[in-house]
Amino acid sequence: MDLPTPNFAHILWIGGSPCSGKTTIARLLAEQYELNVYHCDDHWQEHLERVEPDAHPTLYAIKHMTWDEIWMRPIEEQVVDTLAAYREEYDMILDDLLALPRDVPLIAEGTALLPDLVLDTISDPRQAVWLVPTEAFQRQTYRSRGEWVEQVLSQCSDPDQAFENWMARDAELARWVARSAAAFGLDALTVSGEQSAEEMAQVVARLFGLADVEE
Repeated sequence: MDLPTPNFAHILWIGGSPCSGKTTIARLLAEQYELNVYHCDDHWQEHLERVEPDAHPTLYAIKHMTWDEIWMRPIEEQVVDTLAAYREEYDMILDDLLALPRDVPLIAEGTALLPDLVLDTISDPRQAVWLVPTEAFQRQTYRSRGEWVEQVLSQCSDPDQAFENWMARDAELARWVARSAAAFGLDALTVSGEQSAEEMAQVVARLFGLADVEE
């Protein structure tokens, strides 16, 4: 493995599958410890606009799919394509991060931050953590994420089946992330909702060593 570039030494990474609380925890930590935050989801559409069929074949295909074509496929195919899409997007994420100021520590958070990709970017395992929701917490959280979920489902020929496929894909992504992080000796936390977002944020802060600095 190549040594990580020092350009990323100021970054803390929060990866994990969807609906695990990454955005909320990153925001809480940023507020408490005066950090900047980069949310991968905020740049997804911008990155899609930059894809080229030869360089980003999976992203290019997804960009031109209908919601039916995305959610009514076999779950295994969805998982494979989702992981491939994140791998294609990762260099664009790194380019974004390199363009940001380095005088303040930064939290980068998003599902696209796969363990094996981030591993090549960090110099210390304490720079990164992955959050993995239980399936029950995942389902509960999706239904509270606003109108956009229903807007997506309303464009599917069978909204109920599309939602079940969506949940099955994300549950499999959660299992994949947990296995991948464990394989590389990286921290992965299970999120069940038994602890509040504030409590989970403090667990992550201790893993990052932020709480030690504050004390």
